[in-house]
Amino acid sequence: MISRGLRRVIAANLRRSRNHYLLASIGIVVGIATFTFFIALAQGVRAVVLGRIFPLDQLEVMPRSMDIAIGPLALGTSTLGGDVIDDAKVRELEKIAGVQTVYPKMRLTVPSIAMGGEALIGADLRSEIVADGIDPALVPGDVGRGFEFRDFDAEPGEVQLCVADEDCGERRYCGSPAGTRLSRKNSDDDYGKAPKGTQKVCRDFVPVLASEHVVELYNGALRRAHGFPKLVPEAVLGFTFDVVFGSSMVGASNKKHLIHERAMLVGFSGKAIALGLTIPVGYVRRLNVDFGQPEDAQRYHSAIVMVPEKDDVAAVAKAVADLNLEVQDTGAEQAALLIAIFTLVFALVSVIIVGIAAVNIMHVFFMLVYERQHEIGIMRAIGANRGDIIRIIMGEAATMGLLAGLAGVALAVGASVGFDRISASYVPDFPYKPETYFVFPWWLVASALGFAVSFCILGAFLPARRAARMEPAAVLSGH
Repeated sequence: MISRGLRRVIAANLRRSRNHYLLASIGIVVGIATFTFFIALAQGVRAVVLGRIFPLDQLEVMPRSMDIAIGPLALGTSTLGGDVIDDAKVRELEKIAGVQTVYPKMRLTVPSIAMGGEALIGADLRSEIVADGIDPALVPGDVGRGFEFRDFDAEPGEVQLCVADEDCGERRYCGSPAGTRLSRKNSDDDYGKAPKGTQKVCRDFVPVLASEHVVELYNGALRRAHGFPKLVPEAVLGFTFDVVFGSSMVGASNKKHLIHERAMLVGFSGKAIALGLTIPVGYVRRLNVDFGQPEDAQRYHSAIVMVPEKDDVAAVAKAVADLNLEVQDTGAEQAALLIAIFTLVFALVSVIIVGIAAVNIMHVFFMLVYERQHEIGIMRAIGANRGDIIRIIMGEAATMGLLAGLAGVALAVGASVGFDRISASYVPDFPYKPETYFVFPWWLVASALGFAVSFCILGAFLPARRAARMEPAAVLSGH
């Protein structure tokens, strides 16, 4: 413990030699700023890549496909419909140690088209759609405020007859009862005709989640090609459009009957299909059965396996493989490796910079010890021991390191703020573009300060030992 008297001596020496210490600490400031800036950048990138793009707490499990390439075609289990997971497999996945919950995903196997958009962008669009169904429990935090993502048709309430949408309120519309089969007049008919005597009732819109990639694709290329306005994701929630199941832009895929629904965009989710629509799995199950076979009710094309502890991921992946299933390669492992290499390289650069600074600090302290040798001799002569001399010099080094570390951290934070502002102003929007690229956890700041103090103490160690070994009589006599 440094006494009050020694602290006063340290403070006086720092004030007296502040120019020397300022020059000596420049390398420490630069090194700590580099270390903090790039480690914070790596943490920020990791949070986006492994938290939003490739979440490590969930694995998407798929059937193992056995296909053989024949020219441009791949024939095998996927062609024969064998690439599915049934309820029995889901129960086996739930029994794996480390697995918290399993959420089956079902791909919509019915050709479908979506129509609408005039109220939003000034023109109606018509597009073939790809869709899948997920359990609403998987995405509770991705639904916009005031909206719901659930299977409304699975919970039929009181039937309310209607004539127009105005009869049903803001969040409902007037249409044919759920599952009504519409007969086609011809192969080009996308509207169909309801059975005679069918009365219109108030219906809930089919809730839809979309991936952020969809908005980015529209804002980046589609709108420019057609002269459409740019969309703000939060502002388009509540957008409604028509969906016709059983109809396709490929004539040969048209079904004999249609089912007409109206859908509403209720949120954006990283768990939604990348380029398509995601709806509650109940709707997809009923549609697949309606246009297919009863067994299609449990033909899942993948399952999301929730693994709360990241340390269990490897063991869970091994158990999944033992069930003749495979974990979809999302690129998470490669991304994590690249981030780790990136972090290691810049941490090494920072260590080299601070190491060079430590050598410079050593030279400065050797010079200061030489200049203060008479002062040190007097202190020894009036009672200061070798430990006191070492504590004074080490105290000066530690204080210089702490101040240089704080300056380096402040410089890194300032640089990160400037970087974020430049990105916000000049870098075009892209999928998963973060508000900030940097994360400064407490342990990073503590590590940076400890790093700075340690290297300053290391640089001052040999000069401190030399000063402590000085004999008072020899120093004061000039020998």
